[in-house]
Amino acid sequence: MSDGPGWLRVASHPLVQGAVGAAVVALAFAWALPRFADYAEVAEQLRSLDRGLLPLLVVVGAANLVAPSLSQVAALPGLHLRHAAAVDWVTTTVTNLVPGGSAIAVGLTWSMYRSLSLATGAIARSVVVTGVWDTLVKLGTPLPAAIWLASQRPVGPVLAQAAVVGAVLFVAAAGLGAAVLTGPGVAVAGGRLLDRLPLLGRGWPARLERMRSDTLGLLADRGWALTLWTVAGHANLYLLLVVCLRAAGIERDVLGLAPILAAFAFGRLVTALPLTPGGLGVLEVGLVGALLAAGDAPEASVVAGVLLFRFCSYVVPLPLGLASWLWWTRAVGGISVRPGAT
Repeated sequence: MSDGPGWLRVASHPLVQGAVGAAVVALAFAWALPRFADYAEVAEQLRSLDRGLLPLLVVVGAANLVAPSLSQVAALPGLHLRHAAAVDWVTTTVTNLVPGGSAIAVGLTWSMYRSLSLATGAIARSVVVTGVWDTLVKLGTPLPAAIWLASQRPVGPVLAQAAVVGAVLFVAAAGLGAAVLTGPGVAVAGGRLLDRLPLLGRGWPARLERMRSDTLGLLADRGWALTLWTVAGHANLYLLLVVCLRAAGIERDVLGLAPILAAFAFGRLVTALPLTPGGLGVLEVGLVGALLAAGDAPEASVVAGVLLFRFCSYVVPLPLGLASWLWWTRAVGGISVRPGAT
């Protein structure tokens, strides 16, 4: 990156990324959200939450904290759920707080799994496979959501375009993945390209071909479990949004399950470009706008429901991440690589 154009070096600097992210967050909460509803009205809605739904909210919120770990356990043989959950909470905290945290989270995932003496090849395979499966579910959700919504009411142009974009990207990603897995020539060609790049070493064709073969074996053995838990994790997050909106006083006849799913799918696409850590500000505005466009719910109730949803999915994992980091460094032996795993 240091050899690239000057503007690219400046734009990729952590301080610049942090400043841009902070500006986007400030714009979202100080200007965009108040245009939907006054914060005083939103606070009143939050004070009058449906207490009868709070036990369900706790159950669904707790399930949301564990769900991503189950797909990791399915993708990485030998990984225990307690370790997977700790890694997920630590990396989620980093992703939600640090500019460019997604890339750092991948490195943390690698280091923490290696400190368990898990095989390097298995770790790399699990990171790639779970990332691909997660992306495929995100890209594949908008189209069925739009079709479901269209069976009940007209679909606005923004949601329709999001469904088309998601479908196109889903087909492209699925096709590329199938080509890589079923054709060894793609892995070899990619490996030769990596061999030409500086600082990456040699032998990439053999490495990628071995990863391709191992991935096919993993999918044959655990593909159904990986798919099940990945879809279940996204479905649980959607259910969490539904419960939060219902707790904020939005009844089903005002905003049904189909428009909520359509807005949920649109909001996930909006955060595909990581402008802010964890999509902070961007997801809130995108969700509120999509929910208001897809239904007839009061603006203050929608903003309150979305803020409650983000509290459960964004804020709650933060102390768990810190506690998991402290537990890992003391009980597991620190964030380091132990020799001997191959």
